Amino acid sequence: MIRPRPVVIAAFVTSLLARLAMAQPAPEHWPGTFLPDPGHERSGDAVCRWMCDRLPAFGLTPGIDSLRLEREEALPGGGARVLVRQLWHGLPVVGADARGIVGVDGQLRSLLSNFEPRLAAPLSPRIAPERARALASAATMPAAEAITLAVARRESGDHLVWDVLHRLDDGERVRTLVDAVTGHALEVAAGSAHAVGMVYPTDPRQPVAEAELPGLIGDRPLRARDFGIDDALYPLATALAPGDYRFPIGDPSFDQGNVYWHVDHYLHDFLGALGYGTPPESVVVRVHFPLDPEVARTSGALVLLGRPIPGFCREPSLSHDIVYHELGHTVLYGFGIQPGGPRREANALHEAVADYFVAALTGDPGIGEWAYLTFPNGGTRVDQPCPPWDFAHYDQVAFGGGGLSSSWGNGMILASALWDLRLRIGASCDSLVLESLAYLPTVPTWQQFANALYVADRDHHGGRFWSTIGEVLRRRGIRGAVTASISGPVNLRPGEPAEFHALPCCGGTPGRYHWRVRTWCRGTPCESWRDAGDGDRLVMSFTDDTELELSVLSPFGDPDTTHAFASVLTPTLVFDGPTRIVKNGTGTWSVRPVSAAPFRLFLFRQWLGAKQELLGQMTSVTFAAATSFQLTAELTDHMGRTGIAHYDVEVFTDHPPRGSRAPVQLTQRLEAGRHAEIHLELGDATSVRLGVYDIRGRERLILANEQEPRGERVIRWDTNVLEPGIYFLRATTASGHAAKLRFIVLR
Repeated sequence: MIRPRPVVIAAFVTSLLARLAMAQPAPEHWPGTFLPDPGHERSGDAVCRWMCDRLPAFGLTPGIDSLRLEREEALPGGGARVLVRQLWHGLPVVGADARGIVGVDGQLRSLLSNFEPRLAAPLSPRIAPERARALASAATMPAAEAITLAVARRESGDHLVWDVLHRLDDGERVRTLVDAVTGHALEVAAGSAHAVGMVYPTDPRQPVAEAELPGLIGDRPLRARDFGIDDALYPLATALAPGDYRFPIGDPSFDQGNVYWHVDHYLHDFLGALGYGTPPESVVVRVHFPLDPEVARTSGALVLLGRPIPGFCREPSLSHDIVYHELGHTVLYGFGIQPGGPRREANALHEAVADYFVAALTGDPGIGEWAYLTFPNGGTRVDQPCPPWDFAHYDQVAFGGGGLSSSWGNGMILASALWDLRLRIGASCDSLVLESLAYLPTVPTWQQFANALYVADRDHHGGRFWSTIGEVLRRRGIRGAVTASISGPVNLRPGEPAEFHALPCCGGTPGRYHWRVRTWCRGTPCESWRDAGDGDRLVMSFTDDTELELSVLSPFGDPDTTHAFASVLTPTLVFDGPTRIVKNGTGTWSVRPVSAAPFRLFLFRQWLGAKQELLGQMTSVTFAAATSFQLTAELTDHMGRTGIAHYDVEVFTDHPPRGSRAPVQLTQRLEAGRHAEIHLELGDATSVRLGVYDIRGRERLILANEQEPRGERVIRWDTNVLEPGIYFLRATTASGHAAKLRFIVLR
């Protein structure tokens, strides 16, 4: 929209299009191929599922972030355009989504994401939805039509918001964002309609010409199949005679007819020749709309053309380039591209593309020269010099009546870059820009737009403008985004071939990919990096844990690198040390990890009858032991795999020679709590009866009653079965020898 004064572009909620079934499946790989599951899975569902399986590659956190298929649209000539929405803790994230293009052959041709990582918004609203409705309507909005709890990232931080949808009197649907915690209105949508006209082939600097009005629907005033003209102040134009709309200059119906012709010329003669089909919903252009102090405004498929403003502008409906500019916004809205985003880059992109299409159609880099009385050079221009009209001066350039940081001033940076490209490659640039819009997310950045130009060049022009696009955009400081990311298996069998793919570095653009690998042994690299190949696909087999490195060089010369692990062996732990030591003796035990990626290892110890205690993050330990115990080692490696090993150690009493011992000896150790450990030692093999007696001589328990060999035997038992009191432990052999101990059970 061309306005030298600040104004908010209202959000426009486009209608959901029909979700169509996809073509035959093909093997999955990236970039270039994506196959839904066999059967009748739609391409949108398959793309969403494919992305959900790779959330970390898109900067999202599994269990916190998730994805939902929002829309699937059929593309001219076959294939589909898929919109996937980000959810955070199940809440939709405003403006955070991804758009994918699936070819008619089932290949995933492009994928651009606009997700918001690491959100930190509140999860509980303090403002009730009824209160949010009232606050939104109080912000000069009509009554709310619908309300949804969502998350929005703004310069002020992350917010839990109520997304309130309104319907204006003219039928347009806009929304207001109300902070669900504070009740403040974060964003108030404003906006209305669109407009277009006829009879002056350009503007009133040229003579009036009689021209055909193609596509009119007979009995309806100035209506075509995909657009129509309305008038905010005057009756709709009615034919003077059947098929005769030759109104005199000055008649309001003349303005309506003039706009009709220019709308048809723009949509069909210009964009139609570039491959543009029809708008996803009918465009409405409303003339003579009271917009002062604005000249024109566009939101969604509705264009509003204002009225003359004394000393400022002439009749906008008679200025062909203003009409074309506003129609350019309807094209972007039709592709689902909304204003907003970091530093309002999507706002400036809207202005830039709309200006570029005007200049491409008219051949004139100046926009609005006839209409704006105070700006002899027009409202904007697309032939600005570089510098200062480059990305380094974003928010620092202005033109005509617009101030610094305006969307119109910033937009001229990008529009001038596109004009430079047109001077190099000719009219092919027009289709290149139009085709790139299909690859953009809802709120794109300029980096994503630069990537989209490359994708359009690859898919529609055979990549022949690849070097020129980079050269021209770099001159203006505009560069594409580059992200290295690897998709592939993480656990393999030795010698098993594995296939790894480079996820799209630059929105599917022809970046350069280089792979290196190195082997890991016992948690550390055991060789230097070695080259593994180039390209977006790597097939290799491994016998040891291996680290992969992917280096990406974007078409703009920007690099990025990422790493991934392919695990061949499951982490294994091996203990070394004595399994039996003398009571109060000192021992050393160590644990050795085998073939693991980088890891963390902890040692634990558990004495007989006690709780497990952490010894620390170590691989070796030395200590004295008075009773039997168990060591446990727990390992977690870089890939999230775990390994656990246990090691039991028995502690024994060192006895003097057999000749100095009684035929039967009995010792008992009572642990804290309910556990006891009995050491029964026999001079000769014999049968033994071992029992527990109370102070009345009653036998309460029999702990052993069988033939026993010569030597020591350890018997462990639970004292919890006895009441508190005094008890005796008595061992009697077949030869009549006996040993007795007295002990007390406490609670």
